[in-house]
Amino acid sequence: MEQIYTITTVSDEMFPNCRCVGFYFDLDVAITAVLNNDCDIYEGSYTYCVIEELKQGLYYFPREEFWFKWNVKENNYVLLKKKPRKFKNIGGFGVG
Repeated sequence: MEQIYTITTVSDEMFPNCRCVGFYFDLDVAITAVLNNDCDIYEGSYTYCVIEELKQGLYYFPREEFWFKWNVKENNYVLLKKKPRKFKNIGGFGVG
């Protein structure tokens, strides 16, 4: 079964403003797009970015997630070791 990897930018608010900016079929390509801030996905305000693995179907869970946080000094996203605590009970950022 083929999966997609959605890329969603997320604000730093408790009830986040987020938007799915696209998807790739290849995880490495998705990660590279985030690390390179392709098409300026940061847009000056999206502190976090998450890549979610999705397979076809409704309410697909569990989802593998890869979280990134904007590094102001380096002017890029960096991969986090784990999901930010404030979002621990939230899922389905890219596709409901």
